[in-house]
Amino acid sequence: MSTHQVPLDRRLDRMAAWHQRRNDRPLVGFTLGTYYPLLRYPGGSRNLPEGPVDPSDVVVADFLADAERLFGLHQRAGGDLIWSAAPFAGIPWVEAALGCGVVAEPAAGSTVSTPPPWRDHPLAVPRFSEENPWVAKLLEFIPALTDLSGGRFPVGVTLLRGFSDLLSAIYGAEAFVLRMVDEPAEVRAVIGRLVDFWIALGRCMLGRLPLFHGGTGCYLWSVWCPGKAIWFQEDAAALLSPSLYEQLILPADTAIARAFERTVVHLHPTRFNAARHLLDTEVTAIEVNIDHDGPRASSMADLYRSILRRKPLLVWGDLLPEDLEFLMTDLPHEGLAVGAVVTSVEKAHAMWEEAMRLLGRRTRGGGDRDL
Repeated sequence: MSTHQVPLDRRLDRMAAWHQRRNDRPLVGFTLGTYYPLLRYPGGSRNLPEGPVDPSDVVVADFLADAERLFGLHQRAGGDLIWSAAPFAGIPWVEAALGCGVVAEPAAGSTVSTPPPWRDHPLAVPRFSEENPWVAKLLEFIPALTDLSGGRFPVGVTLLRGFSDLLSAIYGAEAFVLRMVDEPAEVRAVIGRLVDFWIALGRCMLGRLPLFHGGTGCYLWSVWCPGKAIWFQEDAAALLSPSLYEQLILPADTAIARAFERTVVHLHPTRFNAARHLLDTEVTAIEVNIDHDGPRASSMADLYRSILRRKPLLVWGDLLPEDLEFLMTDLPHEGLAVGAVVTSVEKAHAMWEEAMRLLGRRTRGGGDRDL
């Protein structure tokens, strides 16, 4: 077995140690191909109409061959991370279940949501129901993917957007910030209803997921978590001031973190990053993207170190060679995992070899491992 092919039991042990921030070196893994969902799942997406999408347009069986192909690529690429199947992440499931429209944009490789019919009556946020057509479609994926797995890989949670993203979908990408400023009491009431809906949806999904070696997977980042874990994102929080986030969104994120056994949050390296606010919550781990046109890893050193003092950190995305060198040689090992988006198995192998070389150099020359 080549060095980049890590046995499953060793990967599980390393990921368990990472969650405890006791890993003896950074975890290194890979995401093969694009992360634009319609392009990542071409078999399942080819029958989606361009434009508005209904639950009946999403045929679960069409996505299974895509899942098998992605699992095979991950296995060949190797590394420390554990690939997971999940309900198709190209659907904004929470927004759709809340009544937002879903519109497929094949040229962009993704879908977008449109405001719900109750937008002008925001206190009419619907109650959660398993009979909701979009919820039923989401749940339909789980037994099909479980059968496909046959115990080979976890079936995990899918993309669930957080509360800044939901407010953006309801009010509009710019208008939601003004609404937060002009009508804070109304927005706070809406968020309270969204929290109830979100927790009910998350518990419904987790209650049907089979455990994989005692843990749960996730839809894209290939991070296995002990026990039952859920992921959420707060991309639109980048548009907020720290005070708006702290007053209106942070209480909702805190409620999510308290409602589940384990939670992981996905954030982008924008001017305002909510990670420091989340360090005092029960959030289990934090993922921070490296975007292809965003700041490089070295410029995020202070943020990374502040997270690593308190929680496990996954740095994931479009890594350049200088990003990999910084992450392998300049940050503490304990609690650090690195996920690189690569275009081929061969590039994954080359990056693994370079990561191990950099770690060897650090070990020989010493390095700053202080938090």
